[in-house]
Amino acid sequence: MGAEARLRAWLADPNNLVPLHDEHLPPRITDAGRIHWGLLSFLIGIDKKANIFEKARGLREVAIEAVHRGQSANASLLREYAQVKRVNGVTAGWTRGLAPRSMMREIEVLRIACYIFVTALSMMRDSEVQEVVRGSAVEYFGAPAVVSTEMKGEEDFPHKHWWIIEPVARARALAEEIASHPQRLFTGVAGEVRNAERFTANAGIKEFVEHVNARSDVNGLEPIPVERVAPHMFRRTMAMLTDQFPGSEIALGIQLKHVASRALANRPTQGYAAPAASWARHLDSAIEAARFRGLRDLFHAHKGNEPIGFGPGADQLSRTFDKIRDTVAAQGGDSTVEHALLKQARVSIRFGTLNNCLFDEANPAGALCLENTVIPPGHTGPLPDRCRPDRCGNSMIGPQHIEIWDNEERSLTKLLETRRLAPGHRAALEQQRSEAQAVLRKAAR
Repeated sequence: MGAEARLRAWLADPNNLVPLHDEHLPPRITDAGRIHWGLLSFLIGIDKKANIFEKARGLREVAIEAVHRGQSANASLLREYAQVKRVNGVTAGWTRGLAPRSMMREIEVLRIACYIFVTALSMMRDSEVQEVVRGSAVEYFGAPAVVSTEMKGEEDFPHKHWWIIEPVARARALAEEIASHPQRLFTGVAGEVRNAERFTANAGIKEFVEHVNARSDVNGLEPIPVERVAPHMFRRTMAMLTDQFPGSEIALGIQLKHVASRALANRPTQGYAAPAASWARHLDSAIEAARFRGLRDLFHAHKGNEPIGFGPGADQLSRTFDKIRDTVAAQGGDSTVEHALLKQARVSIRFGTLNNCLFDEANPAGALCLENTVIPPGHTGPLPDRCRPDRCGNSMIGPQHIEIWDNEERSLTKLLETRRLAPGHRAALEQQRSEAQAVLRKAAR
C-alpha cells in the first residue's frame, strides 16, 4: 500500500487524530500547534526517516485538510494514560502526553528512578549498583538476590551477593528491560555521553527530582524537597529502619559489610552514625526495642514448650529463660514481672535472617567472627559479615531459619550435579554445602 493510501485509510477511522506539537512537550519551539510529521509517519506505519511528507506535497495536504476539519489532537503516543489525582483535585492522566522525544526522556528518568529504588532498598554502594549487569538476578540461600562487584576496600573486586526484596527485583528487571547499554543497566543519561559506562549519580538524582517537581501539577506526586541527595544517604536511612524489621540485623551486617560493625555495634565511632548524634541515639533505641520484642516472643514460646532454636546459643538462652520462669513462679509474679526480669537479664542477642547471635560483649571468647581478623579500633561487638552459623558457639538456629538452610543445601546439591565444573568452583560449592549440612544437623538433633 502506498503512503497516501496508507494515510487515507488511517484517517478513515475518525478516532485516529493527526498529532500536533504541544507547547508543553519537547521540543517546545515555534512549531507548537503544527503537525508532528515524524509521529504521524510512525502512526501510519512508515519510518519517519523516509521523509515522505517532505517528498510528497500532496500527502501533506491530505493531513492538513484533516486538521482543518478538526481531526487532530496534541501529539501523544497513547490515547489514554493511567489516571491519578492531580493537585487541583481532578482525576486525569499522569502526563499531558508522550511524544517521541518526551517518551525517551521519561525512559531516561525511569532508569534513574530504578537506580534510586535499587540503591535505597538494597543498601549497595553507588559503585556497586552501577556494576550491576544484565542477568545479575540470582537466588541466594533460597531468597532473591543480585550479584555485583564489591568495590570499596577490595583490590581484586570480588563478586558479592546482596539480598533484595521483590519490589527491588522488579525495579532491577525493569532497568534491564529499558537499558540501552549492551551490558550495564545504569549508564549515561541526559546531559552525559549516552551509553557511557556509568552516569553521575548525584546529577542523576538531581535530574529526577527536577523532572518530578516540574510536572507535579499533573503527575499526582507531592513535590520532592529540593535538597542535596547522595547515594550514601540511602544506606544510612535504611540502617535507621532496622526497628521496622527486627529479624534483619545479621542480614543487615552482610549487606552493609564493614559499615555494620560501626552502625550496629559502635555508634560513637566513625561511620554512618558519626555525623549525626541524634541519628545514632535513634538507631540505638530502635535496635534495642526491636531486640527486646524478639526476645520477649522467644520467652513466651519457650514458656509454652515450643522449640526456640537449636545449637549452643539456644541451649544458653533456654537456661536463662528457665531461671526467669522459676523466679517468677517463686515470687508469684505475672507477665509484668516476667518482662521486668527479662530486661534485667540483659540478654545479648542479635536476630538474623540465617541465625540468631548470642554474642556477649562481657565474654567474647569463642566468637568465630573475631578470630584471625583485624578488629576495627574501638569495636566492641561481633563482626556480622564474618558470621559462621554452622560453627560458632554463639549461634542459634531458629525454626524459622531451617527452611532457608534447607533451600540452600538443595540448591547447592543441584549445582554440584552440573558437569564440567571447574575444580576450584566445585570445591567452593562443596564447602558451602557442608556448612549448610552442618547447620541442618544441629537442627536434626
